[in-house]
Amino acid sequence: MKILHTSDWHLGKKLEGAKRIEEQKLFIDTLEKIVTDENPKLILIAGDIFDTPSPSSEAEKLFFDAMKKISNFGKRAIVIIPGNHDSAERLVASKNLAKDFGIIIYENPLEVKEIGEYGQFQVERATEGGLILNIEGERVFLYSLPYVSEAYLDEMYKNVLVEKEEELGESIDGDLTYSEKIGALLKRGVVEVESENIPKIIMAHLFIMGSVGDGDEREAELGGSKGVDLDDLPEVDYIALGHIHKPMKYSRKRACYSGSPIEYRVTENRYKKKIFLADVKGDLDTEIKEIELENYKPIKKYEVKGIDKALELSQSLVGVQEWIYLKIVTDRYLASSEIRELRKNKNIVEIDVKYVDENEGENITYYENGELDIKESFKEYYKKFDGIEPSEEMVELFMRLVEGEEQ
Repeated sequence: MKILHTSDWHLGKKLEGAKRIEEQKLFIDTLEKIVTDENPKLILIAGDIFDTPSPSSEAEKLFFDAMKKISNFGKRAIVIIPGNHDSAERLVASKNLAKDFGIIIYENPLEVKEIGEYGQFQVERATEGGLILNIEGERVFLYSLPYVSEAYLDEMYKNVLVEKEEELGESIDGDLTYSEKIGALLKRGVVEVESENIPKIIMAHLFIMGSVGDGDEREAELGGSKGVDLDDLPEVDYIALGHIHKPMKYSRKRACYSGSPIEYRVTENRYKKKIFLADVKGDLDTEIKEIELENYKPIKKYEVKGIDKALELSQSLVGVQEWIYLKIVTDRYLASSEIRELRKNKNIVEIDVKYVDENEGENITYYENGELDIKESFKEYYKKFDGIEPSEEMVELFMRLVEGEEQ
């Protein structure tokens, strides 16, 4: 069975306040074309469909439009799990309508779905977290694990896994790590259908230890739920992962992160975005194909010396399809009129100005993230050269002068 694997759409996500919805629409159009060309029978979306638990109506509309486009009116099976950015309750609110289009959305781990017809395919059997799907005569088992926090996993483990430890064929103590508990949970899911001679797939939203994140994911894991050791994952035909934005493939476990479909942080411009296609044939015989995605609007960093060079660069990049992080190294402060001129380029999402004192050799960054606190910059400048804080009268006089220039 041919399976398409994607994740981490983060619909509605912005870049320093700038909307990315047009790029996300282009991705959905590309996805529709890939689905049409490759004709997978099963589509897996491994979490973080939205960027926040309360997405905008614009983001929700794009999601529903995407489902209609790629489901082929229920002929293709689509299975979705929530990630840590999603509201599981909000995702499943449309489950009755989604069922007609062949879309299965999980809300919780160990959830048991209804047996029967979904769109134009059948769920032949349902276990806790698992499904045996029959799509045009081809059968496959899928075990789905939505994002689960360490506290939630501990509760599940205590209430469910320990009670059924005999099913694992081994004794379980209470000292297992987070990774070992996840491994035991996944193993239990696969053991449920061990007698079925069909391909077995796992979809999960989690962090593999040693994977290279891009800021948010790795920090979130180190500060909350822990990572999972690759060796703790069971042997199945394919493991579709979500959570990391960089496409990654662990060949010995046939496990892949599809990554996010567009760049969401400046650190993501170092690698290509992808979608994965897995042709699972059973008996761990799986062919994995990677499809590169177009970068609709790259994130670029520029550094220039001097305000005149910055103004020249900004003007030259007006209309260019790039998101711009601009760093200016200068020996003087920007005037408000110069800031306004730079801001005429709407693609500039951040300006970082570093003041270089040639006499003392000190650097002061005083303008970052697109927000300039003129009053604080003046206080810093005054204190640097006079050695004392400016008086309130001096600050008020300075601000009146600035406001006069603004007018």
